[in-house]
Amino acid sequence: MTELVETQSITRGWRNSRLPSYLAGDVSAAFLSATLISPILTAIDRAVVENVSSTTRPLSTALKENLLCTIRYPKSFFAAKPFIYMWMLYAATYTTANSMNTLTSISMNKSPEFLANSLIFIATCTVNVPLGVCKDICFVQTFGGRPPGPANTPQTKPPLPPRSPTKFPKAVAATFLARDAITILGSFTLPPMLTHRIPIADPAAQMAVAQLLMPVLSQLAATPVHLLGLDLFSIPGKRERGKRAKRIQRGLAGTTAVRCVRIVPAFGVGGIVNTGLRGWFRGVVEDGGMRAERL
Repeated sequence: MTELVETQSITRGWRNSRLPSYLAGDVSAAFLSATLISPILTAIDRAVVENVSSTTRPLSTALKENLLCTIRYPKSFFAAKPFIYMWMLYAATYTTANSMNTLTSISMNKSPEFLANSLIFIATCTVNVPLGVCKDICFVQTFGGRPPGPANTPQTKPPLPPRSPTKFPKAVAATFLARDAITILGSFTLPPMLTHRIPIADPAAQMAVAQLLMPVLSQLAATPVHLLGLDLFSIPGKRERGKRAKRIQRGLAGTTAVRCVRIVPAFGVGGIVNTGLRGWFRGVVEDGGMRAERL
């Protein structure tokens, strides 16, 4: 018994000494994952915002044009505030989730799993939700309510510059807060809790399926809230309630499909890449520590 306690103490001390290296790997994995997924997410979110503000241009057309902007005008696209806000959002979200996973695994390894997952959820929401709202404010102020150019006219100029900021209603911010909480719950908290229910023998495959499936399903609840927030910003006023419901219903199917597709790179593919990179960096740290001990 004494030997077991001593072994656990040595292991805990070794892990604590490697904590800065673990956290450096967490941050690196988060930054690389955010860089991978941010371009397509920026194009998709801009298309959705422009589609809500326009009744003349199909969502598919807006999406195609915005995806082409990443290739035709890379300097304007990647230097613009919308892309920077998007990258910061996902870099910070993944960094928080990774770091909290590392910290709870070391300091709360004997605590109930639910408690650790709850702390990870709260911390990730605390970072993701305000940044997500800031990102949405940037997008609706930049692209919301702007009349699109003719559909049959080829684009010859970079994306239009941002408009001057307008007042952002509290009701809109509240809807975005609720939407992001639903998304974080489905993307970070539920997958680890539900992996054992997936009928696959390989634990890694179970986790990958959960990371792809749960974020997508969360958008069935998050999309109506998202559309409500965009509509409240584009067309404010209590008299619009009846028309607002019809507008949301009209765009619900298409936007839900787009957001389900969008969430796959955001927290599905992005989550798998982030988990893989985090595991790889952790393996490098542990291998280096073992080699140092042998010397």
